[in-house]
Amino acid sequence: MKKEQKSVLIGFAVGSIVTAAATLLSTPKSGREVRKDIKDSTYKLKQTLTDVRKEGISLKEQIIQVSKEGVDAFKEVATDLKEDIKSWRKEIEPNIEIIKNDVEEINDTVAELQEETKNTSEPAETK
Repeated sequence: MKKEQKSVLIGFAVGSIVTAAATLLSTPKSGREVRKDIKDSTYKLKQTLTDVRKEGISLKEQIIQVSKEGVDAFKEVATDLKEDIKSWRKEIEPNIEIIKNDVEEINDTVAELQEETKNTSEPAETK
């Protein structure tokens, strides 16, 4: 049990004991009535602690379940994303080749234009 949980339970128990003692000392009831009240209070305290424990266990189980679902969802999203990326790559692959070819043609055209510009800009004497 964690330190915080122990502290809460100890505080709850001490508070209950102090309340019971204060009730005993300040009540004008007979011994029999006080014993019955103590018995009832003890029973209620045990029930409350049992309920708190059950709720704690339930909360723990819910957290575990949510964690598992989160991991599963993350894996599913990651798998879907990988598949989408593969699909996208397959779709753009033909376009990449076309773009590469277009760039090569542009480079060739630029080189030809540079050569033509060079030839036309030379003085007439060197021709």
